[in-house]
Formats: sequence, structure tokens, C-alpha cells
Amino acid sequence: MTARQYALSIGSVLLFALGCGEEQDAQGTRRGGWGGREAAAIPVKGEKVTRGDMNAYIETYARLEAERRVSVLARTTGLVEELAAEEGDQVRQGQVMVRLNKDELSLNSRQAEEAFADASTNYDRIRALHEHSMVSQSEYETARLRLDNAKLALEEAQLNLAYADIAAPIAGVVTQRLVEVGDLVRGNQEVFVIADLSPLLVKIFAPEQRMYQLHPGQEATIAVEALPDTSFRGRIRMISPEVDPASGTIKVTLEVASRGVLKPGMFATVRIITERRPQTLIVPKKALILETDEDDVFLIEDRKVRRVAVELGFVEGDQVEIVSGLSEGDQVVTIGHEGLKDDAVVRLAGEGLTAPAALAAPPSEGFRSPGARGGWPGLPDSLRQVIAAYRREGKPLPDSLRQILRTLREQGGGPPPRRGQGQGRGE
Repeated sequence: MTARQYALSIGSVLLFALGCGEEQDAQGTRRGGWGGREAAAIPVKGEKVTRGDMNAYIETYARLEAERRVSVLARTTGLVEELAAEEGDQVRQGQVMVRLNKDELSLNSRQAEEAFADASTNYDRIRALHEHSMVSQSEYETARLRLDNAKLALEEAQLNLAYADIAAPIAGVVTQRLVEVGDLVRGNQEVFVIADLSPLLVKIFAPEQRMYQLHPGQEATIAVEALPDTSFRGRIRMISPEVDPASGTIKVTLEVASRGVLKPGMFATVRIITERRPQTLIVPKKALILETDEDDVFLIEDRKVRRVAVELGFVEGDQVEIVSGLSEGDQVVTIGHEGLKDDAVVRLAGEGLTAPAALAAPPSEGFRSPGARGGWPGLPDSLRQVIAAYRREGKPLPDSLRQILRTLREQGGGPPPRRGQGQGRGE
């Protein structure tokens, strides 16, 4: 037998073994090979239908905001002499944050005091004379007006002196410092920014269809990108009484405790639970068949799959609620949907492959197991594996395989010699 004929013979054996010969039983029923079993099972991963709590919720995104954010302004003009606060410092209401140079302001205050004292003395003298009708009413009014103006100038000078110490208008955290020591600041110039971080606010916009599912005091879960493994509890503080006609949404303001880690400006995910369903049927979302336009899954029954239409309820994370179509404990395919059809034979990933129906050759053939003493060491590994598979099942070899083995034995008990061992290149 030539090398090409031998290869064709071996190929026939393998095709027969894998295709199972398509034998028919006495009643004419087609059965697969490997001892009459079905074709190789398709590996899939499955999970059981379980029970758990599911929630309906509104989820949206927003930035955290400080409840109050105040700019600290200079009330007078002067050089910055001392900075008593820095960014990140917690300050009390009324605490001094900046001290301006007071030399010029003190001088102005003393001048105002002297001018007031002079105006007061002059007024007392004019008033005494007016009481004795020794000065005119006009002179009296002029003296009184001068006294009033001097008093106002004194109060202004004293106030400017007091404004040289710039204090915090609210309690909070310093978020910005805008001046340096030695800077000349003028009236109404911004020098600091303070924010009240307890609590922080989140302003979201909910669709008007869900507005009656929300109410003040309702709890919410808030997560930030900077802390992916931590969630924070918030609650609704107030709900706007009107719907924005342009977007069809309502503004909802929530508050959340900063807990020393949340900061204004952080990007947050807000989830407000609107309805709860305890201990309902759930399956992984990946169990749904994506290739169809219906809600259906593959149900595993007796190592076969059956497509089942289901009614879905709430969807939360990677879980979905099953309202109808499945029962607790049912097993559904979660990985391996591709190419599956009804009644397809499957096996669960992680289980061992089902041993093929290997059949042992009858003793009359005179063969032993491949590789055993007295066996046929010249057989190729592929043919050995086919024979071993049949024998593991303890079933007889198909007639076609027996015939090929018989022919090979009659031809010389093994495959043709390899190239370089008497075999010509042309064969």
C-alpha cells in the first residue's frame, strides 16, 4: 500500500469514528456514532434562577456643590500685613483672616477725633450764645451741622480702622486665597473664598413622569468616581414646584454629609430608589438572548436547551427580574448562546467531556489494546485514540473500521516505512 492510500484509509477511519457512521438501528432510527449517542455536546455556562431583592430607581449624574460659598471682600484700602488663614483651613464665623497695615488708618482716626472735639466745643459755645439770643439762628444751625459731620467722619475713620482686620463672614473651609503679604488691597476686592461643606448639595433633574415617586426626606445613594468602592447616604431636601417646559424635568435638591472626604465639584452618581420588590426571581442579565427581538432565555433541561420567552421586571446592575416564564431553581445559559437552537445538546463548562462510545474489538480479531504487549506498535496515534475510545465503552468496533484494520494487517502489520527508510520520494 502506498503512502497516499494509507493516508486515505486512516482518514476514512477518523471520519467514520467522528461521524459515527450514521448507523441505523433495527427500527430504522438514525443514531449517532460513539456507541449510538448524540453528536458532541456544546459547552456552555449556566446559572440557576434565584431569589433576591430588586429595586426600581432613578439614576442620574451631577456635581457636588457647597451649601454656601461666600467671597470674603476687603472693606477698606491697605497693605496686607498678615495672613491668618490658608486654603483648606477650617475657620469660624468672625475669625480674623487678613490683617492690613493700620498706620494710616490710625492717623485718620486720630484726626477725626480731634476734628470732632473741636466741632463739639464750638457747638457748645454757639448753643449757649443762641440761648441768650446773641447769635443768629443761621450760625447755630451751621455749628450743629459741623458737629454732625465731624461725628460721621470720626465713625467712618473708626470703622475703616476696624475693617483693617478682615474676618470670616461664615464658618466653613477656605477654598481660595487670592492675596499675598504686601499686596495693596482696595475696598470690595476679593481676598478669600469660604465654603460651607456640611452638608453638600446635589441638584439633579428628574423626568416629570417620575415626579410623584419623589418626596422630601426620601433617601438616596450617592457615589463619586474618586471613591468607587464607597457609597454615601443622602436625602431629598426640596423639590421644585414647577416643571421646566423646555426639558420636561423638575429640579430636585439633595443633601449629603461630606464626612471629611467629599468635596465640592466632585462628579457624583445619584440613585434614588422609588420601589422595592423583596425576594423576587432574578437571573443574570447576560442570560438574555441578544440575537432575538424578544425577551427570552435558553433553559437547560436534561442536557438539552429550550428557548423560553420570559417577562422582565426591574433591571438593577447585572441582574434582571423575571416576572413569568421561569421558576426558582431553573438553570439558564449565561455564556455560549451563539449558534444554540432548541433541543441542542449541551454540557456545562467545568464538567468533564462525556467519554465517547468507544468499543473494544472482539477477541477473534486478535488485537490487544494499542501499545500493549503483542499489540500493533506501528499504528499512528490518531488511529490508536479512535480505537481506545471505542474500547473504553466496551463496545464492538464498527465493521468498516474492522475491515480497515484487517486490510492493514494483511498488508504488512503496520504503516509504510517513513521517508529515508526505503520509501521513495515519489510515493
